Amino acid sequence: MSNFIRISIFLLIAATEGLAENFTTPIHSTNQYTNQVLMYRPYTNTAVIQEDQHITMSISQSNIFQKSTNLLADFGLTTLDFIYTVPLTKNCEFSFEYPFYYVSRGFLDKPLDFVHTTLGITTTRENQGHIDNQLTYRVTNKIAKKNPYFASGNTQIEIKYLLYNKKKLSFAMNAGIKIPLGKPSDGFTNGKVDYMYGIALQKEYHSVAWVANAVLTYNGERRLSQEIVSKRVRYFFFLANQFSLKSLLPLTFFDRWKFLFAYQYLSAPYESQDKKFSSYSHFLQFALRNYLDKERYLELFFNQNTIPRNNEADVTFGLTYHF
Repeated sequence: MSNFIRISIFLLIAATEGLAENFTTPIHSTNQYTNQVLMYRPYTNTAVIQEDQHITMSISQSNIFQKSTNLLADFGLTTLDFIYTVPLTKNCEFSFEYPFYYVSRGFLDKPLDFVHTTLGITTTRENQGHIDNQLTYRVTNKIAKKNPYFASGNTQIEIKYLLYNKKKLSFAMNAGIKIPLGKPSDGFTNGKVDYMYGIALQKEYHSVAWVANAVLTYNGERRLSQEIVSKRVRYFFFLANQFSLKSLLPLTFFDRWKFLFAYQYLSAPYESQDKKFSSYSHFLQFALRNYLDKERYLELFFNQNTIPRNNEADVTFGLTYHF
């Protein structure tokens, strides 16, 4: 285990010990990036089966800059995501997800450069002659875009089955299938059916609740060149926590507010000598969730891609409505 993972887990435990509360809905994010043409779940799934059917909609904005011999990606990505979840039995749950994308020049370049300058950080964007708010997307000879465009994502269907739920410990298994939609030349699909298998573990200890996911995917082949080929098997790890904001700010106004934190590890999507394609990703996500009532909530979330900062958007922020 790397020092980065050790430090992240230690900080998470220190920040949430004694403050957490149980949660039954996922921490949703849309950190999908156009190089990630294979299937993976962009949110942390709980081990608990929801009692009623729900719809979750989110809209987010991501900033993307990647440059290498085989890749030039400099654009903003707007994502509209729809998830429908329905319990089939008290132990079984069905979910359907469909994302839709708009690639544009974006508006985050100057704010991000200002933050980098203020913090004294020199990033790849500044080192490699980045131009503010341009749109260039080229991947070998497979993808070439210079103008804004809409693109379809991949329909993802999952079944979750609760195996154990006693003594504040829940354990579930889930399986899913990705049905490819859209054109591979748009960058959001490999045109192949992919499969997913995972486990979800949720444990409450006094007032602390943790959710952990481990996921394996078996993916159809995506060949961008002779040297850049998608991995048939990928793996992912998610760790999430939620606690009441009133625990930190004891005011009546914060009664319905929750703070969420998630860590995500994504293995490399491609086999390649080009690190822009063959690097794993560490993700941190922060969210504020306001429960309008027992069934509905609004959530503001922010994702940060950390070291090595490849294969994913630099930052993503968005709004989720669950009802």
